[in-house]
Amino acid sequence: MRPEAAEETGLVDVAVPLGVDRTYTYRVPEPMRGDLRTGCRVLVSFGRKHLIGMAVALRRDDGVGSYKDALKVLDRSPVLGPALIELGKWMASYYQAPPGEAFRVMLPPGLLAKNASPDDEPERFWPAKRRLAVVAADGRVEGPLTSRQREVLSLLREEKLPVLLGDLVREGAATPAVLRNLEKRGAIRLGHLDLYRSPWPQRRIAEAIRHPLNPEQRGVLAAVEEMLTAGAFISSLIHGVTASGKTEIYLNAIERALELGRTALLLVPEIGLTPQVARQFRSWFGEDVAILHSGLSGGERFDQWRRIRGGEARVVVGTRSAVFAPLSRLGLIIVDEEHDASYKQNETPRYHARDTALKRGQLERAAVLLGSATPQLETYHNAVGRGVHRYLALGSRILDRTLPTVHIVDMRAEFEKLGKAAVVSDFLNRLIEDRLSRSQQVLILLNRRGYARLLLCRSCGHTETCASCSITLTFHQSLNRLTCHYCGYGRSVPSRCRECGKPYIYYVGEGTEKIQEIIEGRFPDAVVDRMDRDTVRRKGSVERILAAFGEGRTDILIGTQMIAKGHDFPGVTLVGVLGAEAGLRLADFRAAERTFQLLTQVAGRAGRGDQPGEVVIQSYYPNHYALRYACTQDYETFSRFELDFRRKFRYPPFCAMANVMVRDRDPGRARKAAAELAFRLQARRDEVSSPSRMRILGPAPAALEKLKDDYRVQVILKTTSRPELNQVLRLGLADVAEGTVRPARVLIDVDPLNLL
Repeated sequence: MRPEAAEETGLVDVAVPLGVDRTYTYRVPEPMRGDLRTGCRVLVSFGRKHLIGMAVALRRDDGVGSYKDALKVLDRSPVLGPALIELGKWMASYYQAPPGEAFRVMLPPGLLAKNASPDDEPERFWPAKRRLAVVAADGRVEGPLTSRQREVLSLLREEKLPVLLGDLVREGAATPAVLRNLEKRGAIRLGHLDLYRSPWPQRRIAEAIRHPLNPEQRGVLAAVEEMLTAGAFISSLIHGVTASGKTEIYLNAIERALELGRTALLLVPEIGLTPQVARQFRSWFGEDVAILHSGLSGGERFDQWRRIRGGEARVVVGTRSAVFAPLSRLGLIIVDEEHDASYKQNETPRYHARDTALKRGQLERAAVLLGSATPQLETYHNAVGRGVHRYLALGSRILDRTLPTVHIVDMRAEFEKLGKAAVVSDFLNRLIEDRLSRSQQVLILLNRRGYARLLLCRSCGHTETCASCSITLTFHQSLNRLTCHYCGYGRSVPSRCRECGKPYIYYVGEGTEKIQEIIEGRFPDAVVDRMDRDTVRRKGSVERILAAFGEGRTDILIGTQMIAKGHDFPGVTLVGVLGAEAGLRLADFRAAERTFQLLTQVAGRAGRGDQPGEVVIQSYYPNHYALRYACTQDYETFSRFELDFRRKFRYPPFCAMANVMVRDRDPGRARKAAAELAFRLQARRDEVSSPSRMRILGPAPAALEKLKDDYRVQVILKTTSRPELNQVLRLGLADVAEGTVRPARVLIDVDPLNLL
C-alpha cells in the first residue's frame, strides 16, 4: 500500500484535533500538490483558529462546492502509513469517536495541534532535540589561521565527526568564538544534529539467556512459525498456566519474524512490566528494540517513535498506545496478558488495544498472538466456541514445576476466634515467619491503596466524602490527607466530626499503607517495601522497587494488582491475598471474572524458582466459585460456569454492548438529556432492529453517580447484531446533535469493561 499523492486530486479530507464527528475538505493549492500525501500533517484554518490536522484522504476536485485552501504541508513524508490511516478510520467508526481524536492518540503528544500559525516553522511541531555540531572539517581555508585555531582544527581532524559544540566547549577543547571563526574561514562546517534521548537507564546490553523449550512450547512455537510463514492475518490464543514459558515462545517467534524480514510488536499491560520485559528483549535483539509507554518523558517517547518510523528499531515493546507504533512490514503482534483491563482506554477514543491489534493485524496481513493464563471470556469463547482464533494450550509449568498449594482462610472463623476483625490471619502470619527464617520472599496483595478506606464518626455515622464525586475519601497517612482516588480532590484530616463536632473519629478498612505498617511491626528485622500508585509516581520508582525485590534485597513486597501481573520472581515462595472478595461487591457483570483472574495471576507469582510455592487467600466469602476455582487454576470449569450465566442473561460474549453516558453539572439537566437520548435511540432501534434483538436499558443513574462535579446518567444497549448497534448509535447521536442535548456531554463506550 502506497500513500495517495495530491498531484491530480485537488482536494484533501482532514481530520482536525477537535471533538467533531467528521472530517473537513480543503482545496490543495497547486504548489502544495507535489508534497501532500495521505498520512501527512497539514495546517488548515478552522473558524478563527489554525489547526494541524491529518490528511486522511485525497479526492478529485469536481468543481462542485467551494473550499478553503489548505495552508501548509508539514511533513516531507507521511507520519502515518496507509495501514495506520485505515486503522484510525476504523477506530473512529467502531468506537464512535471523533476522527481527529482517533488520529491524535496514534501520534506522540503535540504532533496534532489545536493552535498554530502559518508563520510557524515546521520544526516547532516536530519536537526533536537539535544541537549545533561540527559536521565536516578540512574545507578550503581562506587566509591564515591563529595558533589556537590550528590546534582546534588538528584536534577535530582526529575526531569522528559529527562532534557536538557543547561537548567541545564543556571539555575545554574549544570556545564558541574559535569555532565560529573557523566556520567563517571555511575550515569547518557547522550544522544542527538531531539527538536521541535514550530511555534506557544504562547503555550496557546484557547477554541473552536462552532456555531450551519443552515439547509443549516447541509445539506452540511450530504453530506460530507456520502462521508467520503464511504471511497472512491469522490470530491465535496461547492459553498457558502461569510460569508455562509464554515469554520464551514470544522471543523465539519474534526472532523468526525478523529472519523473514518482518517487524514485531509486543504489548504488555502495565508500565511496571515494560522495563523488565524490555531488558529481556533487548538482550536478545539489542538496539533493534524500542520501548513506548507513558512513563517516558515527552522527548524520550518522541525519539523512540522516530527510531521506529525510521526503521532503526524493528521490535517494539510497549503498553496500550504502542499498538500504533509506526512499524513497516509488520509481521507479528503479541498481546501479552490479553485479559488485562488496562488495555482499555478510559478516555475518548475508548479503544481496546487487543481488538485494535487484531484489526491492525488484519490490515497488515500479520500474525496476532493473544497470550494469557486467564483469557477474557470473550477471547476464550471466540477461540474455543467459535473458532475465530486458533487455540494453543500450555498446560504445565516449565521444568515440570508444580503449581502452588493454595489455602483459603475463612475470616469469619478468624473473627469468632479473636473476637474482632483480623487483618492478617494467624495462619498467614506463621507462614510469613517460616519463609523469612529460610531467607525466602513473600508477596502480599491488597487491591486497595492508602491507609484507611474511609473515616467514620462513631457518634453520628458521618463519613468524609469527596466534594466532586459520590465517593468516600481515602486516608493517606504519609500525606496526612484525605484523598479522592477518582478526581484527586484532597483535604486535611479533621480532629472532630464535621457534622456533629464530636471527637469520635474511626478509621475503617485497611489499605496497603496500613498493611505495610502492620507487617513492619510484626517482622521488624524484615525489609518491607510497597508498590502501588502512591509509591511509583516518581520516574524510575517502578524499576527501583522491582530491582530491589528481584535481587533479593527486599524480603516482603506489599502491593495492589500491580504486583500480580507477569512478574517473574524466583525467590517468592509465599503469596498472601487480603480481602480477596472485595472485587465481588462491585455491581458489574464482570466482577467474578476479574476476581478469578486477579487471584489466579497473583497465585502464579509463587513457586517459580526451585522451591515450591504456597498461597494464602483470606476472605469473608470463602465459598464463592471464583475463589474456589482460582485455587486450582481451573479455568475451564470456571469459564463453563460463568459462560452459562452470561448466556442466560445475555451478556458478552453472547451480545454486543455499548454504554452511553450523559453528564452535566446539573442533575436535572443530566436526567432530562438522558431521557431524550434514550427516546431517540429507541426510535432508531425500531427502524433498523427490533426489541427482541436489541434492548435499551435506562436511563438510570450510573453506579458512581457523580464524578468530577458531573452528574452521570447512563443508557445501556445490548444486542445480538453489532452492525445494528453501530448503526443505531450513529443515527441516534446524529439526532441528538440536532436536538437540545449537547453532544460534548455524551460519552460513548463500545464494548465497555465496566458499567460503573
